[in-house]
Amino acid sequence: MIARLTAASGADLELIGGKGAGLVRLLAAELDVPEAWVVPAPVSLDSEARATCLKEALPDWWAEATAEFPGSQWAVRSSAVAEDLADASFAGVYETVMGIDSVDALAAAVEECWSALDTDRAEAYRSQQATERSGIALILQRMIRADVAGVMLTENPLRPFDDEIVIDASWGLGEAVVSGRTDPDHLVLDRESGEVLTERIGAKEIELHPTGIGGVAEREVPAERRAVRCLEERDLKALHTLEHDVTAAIGARRDIEWAIEGGHLYVLQDRPITGLPPREPKEVWTRRFGDEYLADYVSPLGNDLMIPWIIGPQMDEVAELQGRRRIVEMSKLRRHNGYIYLNGDYAIELARAVPLADREGPLTAWFDSTWADKVRTAKFEPKLLLRTLRAPRKDKGRGPITVNPGAMDQHCERIENEVVPLMDQDFAALTHEEWQRQLDLIHELGRNHFRVIRWGMAQHAPIIHALLAKLLRSWAPEEPADTFQRLISGLPGTRTAEINQDLYDLGASVRQEPGLLEALRSDASYDEVRDATADSAFWAGFDGFLATHGHRSSSREISAERWAEQPSLVLSLVRAQVAAVEAGTSPAEFEHEAATRRVDAEQRVLAAAGRGLSGRLRKRVLTKVLRLSQEYTVYRENQRYHLDYLLSHVHQLLLEQGRRLVARGALPHEQDIFLLTGDRLESLLATSGPVDDPELAAYVEDARAHWALHGNKLPATFLFDEVPTEGRIPPVGDLPEGALPGLAASAGLVEGPTRVVPTLADLSAVRPGEILVASNIDPGWTSVFPIIAGLITETGGVLSHGAILAREYGIPTVTCLPDALRALPTGTTVEVDGTRGFVRVVSEPS
Repeated sequence: MIARLTAASGADLELIGGKGAGLVRLLAAELDVPEAWVVPAPVSLDSEARATCLKEALPDWWAEATAEFPGSQWAVRSSAVAEDLADASFAGVYETVMGIDSVDALAAAVEECWSALDTDRAEAYRSQQATERSGIALILQRMIRADVAGVMLTENPLRPFDDEIVIDASWGLGEAVVSGRTDPDHLVLDRESGEVLTERIGAKEIELHPTGIGGVAEREVPAERRAVRCLEERDLKALHTLEHDVTAAIGARRDIEWAIEGGHLYVLQDRPITGLPPREPKEVWTRRFGDEYLADYVSPLGNDLMIPWIIGPQMDEVAELQGRRRIVEMSKLRRHNGYIYLNGDYAIELARAVPLADREGPLTAWFDSTWADKVRTAKFEPKLLLRTLRAPRKDKGRGPITVNPGAMDQHCERIENEVVPLMDQDFAALTHEEWQRQLDLIHELGRNHFRVIRWGMAQHAPIIHALLAKLLRSWAPEEPADTFQRLISGLPGTRTAEINQDLYDLGASVRQEPGLLEALRSDASYDEVRDATADSAFWAGFDGFLATHGHRSSSREISAERWAEQPSLVLSLVRAQVAAVEAGTSPAEFEHEAATRRVDAEQRVLAAAGRGLSGRLRKRVLTKVLRLSQEYTVYRENQRYHLDYLLSHVHQLLLEQGRRLVARGALPHEQDIFLLTGDRLESLLATSGPVDDPELAAYVEDARAHWALHGNKLPATFLFDEVPTEGRIPPVGDLPEGALPGLAASAGLVEGPTRVVPTLADLSAVRPGEILVASNIDPGWTSVFPIIAGLITETGGVLSHGAILAREYGIPTVTCLPDALRALPTGTTVEVDGTRGFVRVVSEPS
């Protein structure tokens, strides 16, 4: 029933579990592993077998083991069938009992480890990993009386594309490191040379050690030992050699537990590092393309109703006009955790129509070097370039470069004539038929919007701007580097300049009313200021601003509130302009200065191009290219203003339908309509009368929790074979002012409110989307990992259970932040940068 593990033992997971299989791998690699035996996993699932093991097998084994290793203490370590695998570590989910020195203590430890199979945290982790309940093998292993112990990762999880080794180490037993109970030394080594690249001496305030009379005790580390690195140079050399041996015998990207006793290095455990992106991904998706329209969390309904405006008119129809059927059939956009990603294969396919010398730009900038090189080197097919250049002419009313701005003007005029007059209507009075007609109108105009800008923004503007930059380098090489930017700045007619000036004028009008000025300088809310100054002439101008520009929003997401719904936000913009007025910084003056610089730059570059025998022709060409570049710069800015009319109107239409669904009992809140998928909404609209659907209610609750969890996160820039990653991260620079430095433990950036949880008993207070702040994280805390947005701990290294699981769940994490519980009380809005290792306070709790 109890078998010794050797190099010849089979690595059958169903029998010896993941941890046992790891020990067999280490033994087969001829590494120094403390002697170990296994109680097979099927025993844990059979009550009769359990009883036999406790009564007969364990006492027999104990007699033999203590005879062979007199005076030794032992550890019982859980080795679940699904543990320590490439896609699920189960780090800390099951139990380990150390310091066993009697057969009675051994039996108690075995029963404790078996009972962990059915704990809430084990069930929660299995549910998250979609893993069914399976047995636990138990490893009975001789304990090492470690002087120093810790964990080594043969790949840096925060910089997985660099050749680095990561080591966390502390005095005493390694359990203090993996459990996060101490602040370990943290070292990063160059994989090839073993050179220490970065080093952080941890506090190492406590150490664990066998008591000699059974069990493990915690004791304080003297101050002089805390201040020095616990690993000597010989230890680092031994660990560096161990990395090479493990990689050669077992493979790359391993998580190794080790211990040093009397200068001798033992290896205690091997598992794959979970959650790392592949170095050479077969498939890459990127978010970098989405800054224009798709930077924010996209609601389920926004995804189903709005994304087709882009995929259909801007991607598929263009590919059809270019005769590129392969593109039409490709998957181009996808929603992952609420954010839109673009397919890297689609970018490669687009690049085939671009000459190799002209590929630097958006197509390569969308990716890191891992995939950008594929874009750069994709085979150029001249016939595809010809098809691409000819395609606009097939769309005669919109496509040609000289026609497209006029098509945009006509489109915008139609929006002003057909949509803008509807925005002040009584939406509650709409019949269902009229509501549907208006929604259909918005869809028609939305698709038409992208049919126009698919040429102006996706093709003409990038090409003409690239051509202008190229001509400047050739014909005006002595001009300053910022000449291109000057030539397309200070242009008349942009809506952004108009809005800025209108806000400035509102701020200037405040200066004429001392009472209003005093109120705006106070901390009073919008309602308080408005009530106190209701007779002010300022409010007529303020309301006029909202009537003109209230359809705008900082987001293209249809659920996002518009300015007209956020007068307090607009008033805050006015408050900022009051200060600008006092400083004498007028947008009109800024625009005038920019226009002056632009005109001066135009004269210089045209004069430079006009020199020589062919100067007249060059000047004519440059003038034409320059005017088109400026025209399409204004075009790019202004088209968003009219797109916002469409988004604002569909926002109001859907809110009205949300109110009707609330009245029918289908939704708890009108805003919940944005949580619905398109199919669910269509199904609800196809019926009338009360709705009592528990499945719908559960779906809405889950969707709301998902938004709370992911909505304020800055998601991973890329997906490499489905693994979120930042790709090749540039070197870390200086931290922002006011940042609280800690230790980067799980990459990502997130902003949200803190929730301080001093003890495990307080864990029930955690809500979705909060940043959990704790002294340290032991396995019992993992039940809330699926709902928290970020994690901050006062102790614990990057290789502790908490950090390992945070990386699996994609939770941005900073550890080793001293006094975090006091410094970041519940309700503090913070930014957690788990990539660079700092926390920044955004606002104090109210």
